[in-house]
Parts: sequence; C-alpha cells; structure tokens
Amino acid sequence: MTKQQRPVEELAGKIGKRPYSLISDNCFTKSVEFARRCTEMGVEAKVVPCLALYYLHAPQVHFRMPIVSLYFYTEVLGKRYEVSGKPNDEKGFRIAGDGEPKVLARLRRFKFLI
Repeated sequence: MTKQQRPVEELAGKIGKRPYSLISDNCFTKSVEFARRCTEMGVEAKVVPCLALYYLHAPQVHFRMPIVSLYFYTEVLGKRYEVSGKPNDEKGFRIAGDGEPKVLARLRRFKFLI
C-alpha cells in the first residue's frame, strides 16, 4: 500500500460507514463527496455512473424482483471504491443480496471540479 492509499482507504471507510439515505446520502452524494475529498488531498479521483442490477427482497412474502437503476462508484488510483453502503428498510425490504449491485454498463467517468 502506498502512502497515498492509506488516507484514501480511511476516508472511504468513514464515508461508507455513514447510514444510507435515498434522499440525502445515497451512492451519488457519497461518491461525489469522496471524489472531491480525494482531489483536495491531491489524489486524482473519478466518479463513474453506470447501470446496475439490484434485487428487491421482501422476505416475509418470499418476493424477489430485479431492478435496473443508476449506480455510482469512485475510481481512485486505478482502484474501484464503493462508498454507498447497503440500503436497508425497517419493513424488511432490502436492496442487493451478496455485496454490491452488479454493474451492467459503465456510462462515463468524470471528474468533479472543486
């Protein structure tokens, strides 16, 4: 691990541990914040929007529905960082199953200017 990767890993951990909120703290806002903070540290970071496959689970009724939606992650130093966390709902609904959503197509990489 290089000297630049350690602070990037710590920052990704801090942002990723924050609770997920569909409105205020979702994958887009967390990825943009992570990219901006990495850029402030002098490390090049890009936000990557993509189409991803999620599964909506309702365990009470054994229901599982696939959903294709926009998803965002950040590339820093050639490594992919997923800082969005896992969205959960108190009613037992959850999105995604094993790990992160499956990326179907990357749309474009872009930098955010400070």
